[in-house]
Amino acid sequence: MAQTSQPPFRNTAALRTLLLALALASPGATSRAQDSVRTAAGLAGDARHADGPATVARFADPVGIAVAADGRVYIADAANHCIRLRTPDGRVATVAGQPGEPGMRDGPGGVARLDSPSGITLGWEGSLLVADTGNHAVRRLMSDGRLVTLAGMAGEPGVTNGPAATARFDGPLGIVASPDHAIFVADSGNHSIRRIAPDLAVTTYAGENGDWGARDGPAGTARFNGPVGLALAADGSLWVADSLNHAIRRIAPDGIVTTAAGKLGEDGSSDGPAADARFGKPAELAFDPRGRLYIVDAFLHALRRLDPDGRVRTVAGIAGQPGDADGNNRAGRFLNPYGVGVLPGGSLMVTDTFNATLREVIAPFALSAGKAAGASAARVEWESVAGRRYQVFAAGELGQPWQPVGSPITATATTMVFEDSRPGTRLYQIQRLEE
Repeated sequence: MAQTSQPPFRNTAALRTLLLALALASPGATSRAQDSVRTAAGLAGDARHADGPATVARFADPVGIAVAADGRVYIADAANHCIRLRTPDGRVATVAGQPGEPGMRDGPGGVARLDSPSGITLGWEGSLLVADTGNHAVRRLMSDGRLVTLAGMAGEPGVTNGPAATARFDGPLGIVASPDHAIFVADSGNHSIRRIAPDLAVTTYAGENGDWGARDGPAGTARFNGPVGLALAADGSLWVADSLNHAIRRIAPDGIVTTAAGKLGEDGSSDGPAADARFGKPAELAFDPRGRLYIVDAFLHALRRLDPDGRVRTVAGIAGQPGDADGNNRAGRFLNPYGVGVLPGGSLMVTDTFNATLREVIAPFALSAGKAAGASAARVEWESVAGRRYQVFAAGELGQPWQPVGSPITATATTMVFEDSRPGTRLYQIQRLEE
């Protein structure tokens, strides 16, 4: 498989050449690392149902994902018609539905039935919200384990707004909850974004039910084509993976819809400035604490990112190269991935749908180094994943041997700082150590 270029030195067996990130000890210099991908649960190609430790657990078309603050990961396991839970120690359990038994029934977790659930998000008071796609309904998994129907009717796709009991959806996929207890739903079959108010009244938030198209503008005149993933930004805007339009859309708090990345109706695999970037079929979305939007590009088998600087970058996988490989330096491969969530430690969890696995991704990270006027030490700062170990290296200039500076550092946060008090100007690099 294709590899990116390796650093200009060889590691010992204790190090993995994950990163060559250089920064001159002057303000503002930055560089980026490569990614790493590993299988966190399931076995590629073994699509079935099994609970237990990560190596024993099995999934069948895992799609939507939701990450809790304590590191628990909830998965909509579509072909098993279940909601699954992966705990931080790697164990997987079924919390709602019965594997292999699609249906529409409220009640305790093992009694409840779902039909091809897709989107899943954290609700309020410890609950989960589920886009129950095959049932054309929105469900809520309560903190006590009971599953209840919030809106829609099993077996009755439609376009009706109004009270929850009479409202109808058509193949809802993405779902996200706002701080004020409203729920937004990507009603994919209706090509619209719906809103469920705290009193459970359903309205069309953007687009026109049943009328697909590719148009920006006020919410009522804007058009979508098969919207999938949703994410709320810190400024209150709603971001949409407009899958069949091959674009990322933004709905501002005032209701104006714009194309944030890609070009409506034009697919491709280009990185670069947002307007020049091209996507295959973007699926789910997730913001990280730095305001970067991660985009699962299902058709291209890759994980993309829209940064606040307006550029799109591929951070894991290679566009158009499906597979199931773990590895570093873009060696990792996916097969129609779908969902993404940001773990508390800073890494990502991705549902690799057609491989029937969960994958953990450590995305490229930035390194900067600087020495303020009059300061006695150079400050080296990098984005890290909590619990992972890193080593700082330095060189007086390019071409000189890299020398370790200090001992390995175990990250305790998602940003780490190292101060080098030696005199002079030098280059720095950070390596993440072998797991």
